[in-house]
Amino acid sequence: MTQTQFLETDAAFALRVKQLQDRLYSQMERALEDFGLAIPSKTTGIVQLLYSKGPCSKADIARTLLYSHQLTAQRLAWLLDHKMAEMTPDISDRRRQLASLTDTGIEQAERLQNFLPRLSDAYAHLFTELDINLNALIERTSAALDETPITERIKLSDPNADLTGRNA
Repeated sequence: MTQTQFLETDAAFALRVKQLQDRLYSQMERALEDFGLAIPSKTTGIVQLLYSKGPCSKADIARTLLYSHQLTAQRLAWLLDHKMAEMTPDISDRRRQLASLTDTGIEQAERLQNFLPRLSDAYAHLFTELDINLNALIERTSAALDETPITERIKLSDPNADLTGRNA
């Protein structure tokens, strides 16, 4: 199978989802800037979490947002470097550090509160245009993959498949 053939098949589904994700983040980046926000689109989940829940450890952020620890650390690092968040010791457990928003981070979070309903409306219009609620579809897809992962689906479609790739 050539590269072009691959891109035209369902096997490239994950690639297309990643490309869509990149497009969404890129367009959201511009929308945030147009709305006067300085935070990158990829940090909005952390900003929103810290604004609504208060100080959280990196592990708490990762667990709540379903991010890897590495991804959480990278996104939080941007907020720390730009003085929108700070780390302080947890008074109940000095081994833990808690992330919280600074005054600048709180100001950005408050602007974000005004932006989010508009973003939600924009997505609602997109879903209406497409005649499908992509949020619901994504949730159903995630649940289906939790129930039967891709490896199992490959085995179900071809019980004799050699998944090692040695006999391809």
